Amino acid sequence: MTISTLRNSKRFVAQALLLVTLLAGGANSKVLAQNLPGQPTMAAPIKAGGIMALDLPDSSAQSVSLDIVKGRFSDYSVGRIVLTGSGIDFRNGTLQGLKANILEGDFDNLLVDKLSLVTPAFSFDTMQLLNNRAFVLSQPVTAQVSLAISESGINRFLANPKTLGKIEKSLQKQTGGLKLITFSNPNFSLLGGNKVKLNLTGVVAQGLAVPLEMTGKLALQGGQLSLQNLQMASGGNDLNLPMDVSKTFQDKINELIDLKRLGKNSMVIYADSMKVSGKTLNIDGHATLTKLQFGA
Repeated sequence: MTISTLRNSKRFVAQALLLVTLLAGGANSKVLAQNLPGQPTMAAPIKAGGIMALDLPDSSAQSVSLDIVKGRFSDYSVGRIVLTGSGIDFRNGTLQGLKANILEGDFDNLLVDKLSLVTPAFSFDTMQLLNNRAFVLSQPVTAQVSLAISESGINRFLANPKTLGKIEKSLQKQTGGLKLITFSNPNFSLLGGNKVKLNLTGVVAQGLAVPLEMTGKLALQGGQLSLQNLQMASGGNDLNLPMDVSKTFQDKINELIDLKRLGKNSMVIYADSMKVSGKTLNIDGHATLTKLQFGA
């Protein structure tokens, strides 16, 4: 953590440890604290959540940065998150802006290679920050958001037994609980013009393994990413199953890739534009924020 232009320098170390504890509860982080001129520089490994602060610092900072590697939180995990706040006033509960850059985010099995978020100035509840490790905003703000999701990340998402299990369960609901088909070995490809292809194996109730190919396209609908016009074939021919498998498959995937899942109810993300570049899907959008929590 680097803190510059900090008032009330006698409380500097306490403030640095406090902010790490508040924002990173449960994640291992390393803090680099740079004191005011004439003061020694301190660097120490901190296990966030293992430090207890008894009072709220009466201070402000020109900038505060927090770098967490391999963080695991209550609703998600990250390979790395860099959080930077500018113009923060702890006593009055104001912040000029906040930037969050996330790499390798896993949001309940929805995998995002990169996620960047930039907020405007906002006011927050200082006691909520102290007690609950959360920026609870005085009023909602709109932040700019960008995401990058790779083809390999989509394949890891689809291959997860939880994902396939949810799709199969949706199919069972159409048949009164009768398990007619299961899926395995998914292979997803991003094609030109937002077109996509998904190859996988379907095993029907009689134990017959059938190679399946689904084709469709990615689009934005109502500010959300969606899979559309999914068609299923086997061996180059249309596959007639006792239910509309492709429609059910498509509907369940769209539910699972809903961007609103990334922030629960406190951060609702809307996609404004999307572009496929090689093997990566890039999305630019905005988010309505009411709370930001970086801890358990």
